[in-house]
Amino acid sequence: MVRWGWLLVACIPACAILYPAPTPIPSAYYATGPAAQDRALLLLLPGRSDTAADFEKQGFVQAARASRAATDLVAVDARFGYYIGKTLGQRVATDVIAPARAHGYRSFWLSGVSMGGIGALIYAQQHPGEVDGVLAIAPFLGDDDVIEEIEQAGGLARWKAIGTAKHGDYQRELWLWLGRCLPQAKGCPRIFLGFGSDDRFVRAHRLLAAVLPPDQVIEVPGEHEWAPWLQIFKMALPRMFPN
Repeated sequence: MVRWGWLLVACIPACAILYPAPTPIPSAYYATGPAAQDRALLLLLPGRSDTAADFEKQGFVQAARASRAATDLVAVDARFGYYIGKTLGQRVATDVIAPARAHGYRSFWLSGVSMGGIGALIYAQQHPGEVDGVLAIAPFLGDDDVIEEIEQAGGLARWKAIGTAKHGDYQRELWLWLGRCLPQAKGCPRIFLGFGSDDRFVRAHRLLAAVLPPDQVIEVPGEHEWAPWLQIFKMALPRMFPN
């Protein structure tokens, strides 16, 4: 597995060219109902090899409209360059959420697949009180050594008591935040998790699933690919936005 912690540090000079991060961050808005004031806005963050346009291509927009969930969508083209440059949070807050709030939205949810899953969780971690909920679909949640450390401690509930993270250790910082928030604590968003039973990150998914309420976990057959992700999205919408 690629060690993302190392990559995020070592790649910064070259990746500014290899992985551009334009300003403002490109995004595509999809209305699913009439009035913004009565609806949530669900931001969709793609995986590392995907684009914002893939959410429409893969059926997510159609699924949201068919579900009649009280939420509109905005697919955010959050490419790898924003993660490398550590500007994803600023761009989403400034280019997406602030204009949407001015337009009348008052409830904001984030969802992401793979890299976008951890991006959604980190955004919620770093912007307390701004996000009502997160749907992390097959998220990358840390390098093998981090996952093994939590497993060897006996799970997140035990690890969080002894886990420490140096400044900039975003993987352990995220898990410590999850440990403080789960089960849901005041000021924390509702967190939903979905994954395929044969996903390559399933070890980490099961660690997180163990501390979530059962109705906030969706496991389906499948690997790390769009077909199970769409199935998860369809199943999660009525739980996130009950009619």
